[in-house]
Amino acid sequence: MARLRRFVVTGILSTILMLLASGPLVGQEHVPGPEDETGESAHEFHPNHFGGFLGGSARSDVDEVALTMGLEYARRFSRRWAVAIYTELVSSQLERDVVVAVGAAYYPMSGLALVLAAGVEGADKTVEHNGETEEETELAFMLRVGAAYVFQITPTAGLGPTLFVDQVGDRTTIVLGLGMVVGF
Repeated sequence: MARLRRFVVTGILSTILMLLASGPLVGQEHVPGPEDETGESAHEFHPNHFGGFLGGSARSDVDEVALTMGLEYARRFSRRWAVAIYTELVSSQLERDVVVAVGAAYYPMSGLALVLAAGVEGADKTVEHNGETEEETELAFMLRVGAAYVFQITPTAGLGPTLFVDQVGDRTTIVLGLGMVVGF
């Protein structure tokens, strides 16, 4: 449990530091574009986002952090809302091998996405039947909430921290890492 706490605290502090460091450097000036009816800059957004994820997963009931790799696709249907699909592969003994979730992403400000998704978590388990051991895949319903912040690297690509909290039954999993997205 102490490792999980360190993992969460380190992730939160890293995210806060990255958000604070995202301001303009001394000598750089931000010239806002024309504003739309919401008061935000009316620059063009990309309706499709494809991304990759590399990070770690830590469950509340196991003192272990697992390597997590994932892909995501988001289709924005307005400046503020998108439908997103998440897939992840987890490499460890966490009994959590594959995650697939579909949900909504809300963009309250430029670069920040808040996520609410539902999906399934599939885990391969070794089960004994009549004295023989067999591999079975167990599926469980999962609810995901999270946030991601993207620092623009180019006009179409960005990189930034991602934090998800997955709930499966009475078990909580924290997923923290670095995401890269490309808009098109």
